[in-house]
Amino acid sequence: MAAALELARTPAGREELVGAFLFCADCTAAHRITRADQAAVFLSDGSPSAVDDCQAFFDAHLDHRLQLLHRSSDAEMLSHSRWDPMCRVSWELTDGENDYVVTSGRCDLEGPREYGIRPGRMVLASETVEVDSMALHRAIDEALYPLAAPSRKIEALIATCRRLVAATPVERFEPFDESREDANVQLACLPPSIAGALRAELFRVFSGAEAERLVDVFQHDLRNEIPIVRLTRRYRIETHG
Repeated sequence: MAAALELARTPAGREELVGAFLFCADCTAAHRITRADQAAVFLSDGSPSAVDDCQAFFDAHLDHRLQLLHRSSDAEMLSHSRWDPMCRVSWELTDGENDYVVTSGRCDLEGPREYGIRPGRMVLASETVEVDSMALHRAIDEALYPLAAPSRKIEALIATCRRLVAATPVERFEPFDESREDANVQLACLPPSIAGALRAELFRVFSGAEAERLVDVFQHDLRNEIPIVRLTRRYRIETHG
């Protein structure tokens, strides 16, 4: 830990530590190491002024008990969409022995992002995997146009998709995007095993002409471009100490 802190004191060393957090155990203040730490600030007359935010943190906490913390998992809690500048984000951190939770946010749009760190961990409270039936129905409709298959055929295929998704381990789904309605919901495409099973089902449920129009949708679009699986993870924060 001491060696890592010494590394963080040099601009070259910080390149290896981008994304890590400096934490002052005496003040409970924190600073996240970024490549923007040494970005120039422009004065009112337009002239640049050299700054080093990371060094400023070291100077402000001289002789304090400093720790270097890293993210310890992919666990994440967001209050709003990630692109929202007022979004509050919580992550799990560790110093190699102890667990912490950092929450970052802004008090106002013009203010800098501030970090609060406390001992604790993020516990998975619930996890669900479901099919976005409307998105799948729409993809099938668009592929069949100008043909129109009976709704019972489409619903039968959607039911099969739901069954296959429910029986598949969650780690088989790779997040593709985030829901615009709920930042804690990730969107994923179908893994090859499910896409292949549904392709075979096409020729059982639909007529030959209909199935041929849908093959590419299940072989390519739903595997690579159209996320119809919703992964929802809800965490709770357990604090200690």
